[in-house]
Amino acid sequence: MIRRERMRLLPAVVAAALMLSVSACGAAKCEKAFPAAAMSVPGVVSAEWDCSEQFGGGWQRGDVVIEATTEDEAIAVMDAALRAFAASPDLEDRWATPQKYVTEDGSIIVGANDVGFNGAPNVGEVREHYGITPG
Repeated sequence: MIRRERMRLLPAVVAAALMLSVSACGAAKCEKAFPAAAMSVPGVVSAEWDCSEQFGGGWQRGDVVIEATTEDEAIAVMDAALRAFAASPDLEDRWATPQKYVTEDGSIIVGANDVGFNGAPNVGEVREHYGITPG
């Protein structure tokens, strides 16, 4: 009787293990792909991400430090970073872009609303906004 119970639970255990391993792979991909795209942009000093992939969802938090002496320069660097995210085939449409981009000394902070977005967009919204197809 106990053996039958174990056999019925086996598919659920295997499915859960598979989902956890896929989730971990997605988070690792996110944590590598976002910084790689950001660091390809001149004016980006550093980029770090923390990502979590859950069952059917998750979150992404990015910290992007930029080099700029004026707000216009900061906006230009952020705009280029957003375009790099849109062009990256390694980033998924549903993943969120950073809420802010900050200079090293913290004196200038810009966000995607400075280039026409209503808050921090996801990658798919950035692709649509700029008309960029990754690849």
